[in-house]
Amino acid sequence: MPIELKVPEVGESITEVQIGPWKKQEGDVVALDETVVEIESDKATVELPAPMAGTITRILKAAGEQATVGEVIGLMEEVAAGVGSAASPAASEPVVDVRRSESRTVIGSVQPASSQPSAPQRVMPAAARVLGEAGVPAEGVGGTGPGAA
Repeated sequence: MPIELKVPEVGESITEVQIGPWKKQEGDVVALDETVVEIESDKATVELPAPMAGTITRILKAAGEQATVGEVIGLMEEVAAGVGSAASPAASEPVVDVRRSESRTVIGSVQPASSQPSAPQRVMPAAARVLGEAGVPAEGVGGTGPGAA
């Protein structure tokens, strides 16, 4: 089902705008919130972001044409799951690397899963106390408790 790209409200008293340059053309794939087209009024120029990741299927109003607030100026189709970048996590979603090393679990996204930490990680005393209260031994995480290096 096509998704409509509509002219947003750009000001209280503004009812008509001019379509600015299209940043994407028919057939182009766009990411969520990527600028699709610029909308120009007598007071401001605003960018219309893509409401979802998908493909621009039709441009209904060309650059330079007039449009009213709420008017449909283009159409998009959502990218099917498993196609292109839609199958990979969005840039705004955190990527967490969880791996098992000896008797401890290391969680983070700084190092790739295949690499090992070069130095033991230290746990701050306050964090060690919280871990202890939760029943997790701080020394198993490379902490400052007994047995830590």
